[in-house]
Amino acid sequence: MRQHPKVRTPRRLTLLVAFALGASSCRAPRAPQPLPEEARTAGTTWLVISCGLGERNQLEAILVRYKAELEPFFLEALDKGPDPKLAAGVQQAASTRFEQRQEALKTGKGLGLSDADLQAAREVTREQYLAQEHEDFILRYRSQAVAALGIVDGAKGRAALEALARDQNSPLNGSAQEALRHLQEPGGNPPVKR
Repeated sequence: MRQHPKVRTPRRLTLLVAFALGASSCRAPRAPQPLPEEARTAGTTWLVISCGLGERNQLEAILVRYKAELEPFFLEALDKGPDPKLAAGVQQAASTRFEQRQEALKTGKGLGLSDADLQAAREVTREQYLAQEHEDFILRYRSQAVAALGIVDGAKGRAALEALARDQNSPLNGSAQEALRHLQEPGGNPPVKR
């Protein structure tokens, strides 16, 4: 079983994404039925940020409140990934971080890296760095959609989770298994009747 470590979103990226969502025409995945604004905001926020336990609990409460309406939203997020405009904003932030990284690597002082690690870090090209950041963001976004499906617990979402949990080659396998475990925990959601 291949699992990916939990990737935390840097605070600056979180703020950029929040700004992009509020100030641009960036659209979140669309559900077939109109979503109440509170549900759309909570769903979009859930997909793009890593939050502390308190904020996570607040978002979960909203996801549970609108679970029927949010299931198609999260299924679409899982299937299609983020909106291209959102991904472009994340890439722009990654480009800025790469420049800052390069400046820090010039001297390498205070980074706590060995000479070999410092050399390896310096050899990473802009294209490699941006490609990895893009790939990580897409995976993190889709993983958040998987986690949300474990909260909203609809029949189609559960079926998608079960399929991912069976697919040992999927990078979302571990996330899907965790979401299904959440559904089985006391206080989690009971199995869906089909």
